[in-house]
Amino acid sequence: MNSRNRVLGRSILLAGGLLLLVPGCRAGATAVSTAGSAPANVPASAAGSSAPVGAGTGGAGSLTLGITSPIAVAGHVDTAVSCQIAGRRYAESATGSVGGSTVAESVRVASYTGPGSYSALVTVSLVGPDAARYAVDAVPATVTITSAGGSVSFSASTSAGRTLAGSISWACS
Repeated sequence: MNSRNRVLGRSILLAGGLLLLVPGCRAGATAVSTAGSAPANVPASAAGSSAPVGAGTGGAGSLTLGITSPIAVAGHVDTAVSCQIAGRRYAESATGSVGGSTVAESVRVASYTGPGSYSALVTVSLVGPDAARYAVDAVPATVTITSAGGSVSFSASTSAGRTLAGSISWACS
């Protein structure tokens, strides 16, 4: 168990470092807008605070991926992010593509009572640019949920014995 925590800690550190390499993930970075009426360059913080689904970097309806293993996938994805609360259950799911890789993920919390940290079950599927597929299902992880989204780090073995590890942050649509 101690070695697993050490590996998870290193995975989180590496994922954070990879996200800093992505220009749009740095504080004060500029994001290029593809929306017709939006300015060509705006501060990333401004784009993140009011960007509709499919526009801007890191705004509502986006994922920030930091997959570290078995392949590295890092960046922002503008996509529909479903966040549902039913009773005391929280469910989030989204799919997005970065650099030729497609990631589908979901997070489930059974005893949700509002923003905070929870034990969760995480499912992640990754299809690499070479069409190699990696997936983990219902992996226990600690998730942090905010009023606008959340984040999770994970590390688990696929059915083929490969380690799928990384972190994902989301902003609900």
